[in-house]
Amino acid sequence: MDQQSSSIPANARDVSMSMARVNLLAIPVAIVPVLLLGSLFVLVNGWGAVSHSLALFRHIVYLVLIIAGGVVAHELLHGAAWAWYGHKPLTAITFGIHWPTLTPYAHCTVPLQAAAYRIGALTPALLLGVGPTLAAIFTEAHWLLFPGLVFTAPAAGDFMVVWMLRTVRSTQLVQDHPDRAGCLVYDDFPSGDSHA
Repeated sequence: MDQQSSSIPANARDVSMSMARVNLLAIPVAIVPVLLLGSLFVLVNGWGAVSHSLALFRHIVYLVLIIAGGVVAHELLHGAAWAWYGHKPLTAITFGIHWPTLTPYAHCTVPLQAAAYRIGALTPALLLGVGPTLAAIFTEAHWLLFPGLVFTAPAAGDFMVVWMLRTVRSTQLVQDHPDRAGCLVYDDFPSGDSHA
């Protein structure tokens, strides 16, 4: 699946990288926000609160349920946000697993404005990762620290895709790449097709 797809339209620019490369580069990208947020938690709440935040997740059943549920929720949030902010039907969203890298994915099969795409790409990071972590830091809900950090880390790939699109105008149309991590960017898209 990492080969260039022959189905890429002639009027599209390929702004993507292989899933394997994204997964490799995501490791250092994930470390930065996890370390910053974790350090902020310790500064605000002290080391003792870290142990308290991990207590519930020392039970393997809870750990597995949280991680499995979070993986599913992450992809559902991508799809729901793309459909909502992009004004697309849910039938335009597909879900699956990229088996060579064991990477779950949500895929929008139609073009979206770049602004809507970025929102959909970052929604899981904000709602499952950064949001709960900030709640753990600044409220008494310290148990949210671990799931918040766990679900901030896998959003590194999403951060990278948004970074790849940093020069794309917010109103420009983009579409999930059919095979790789990233997008097809339409520099000249017929206006009648933009509501597909």
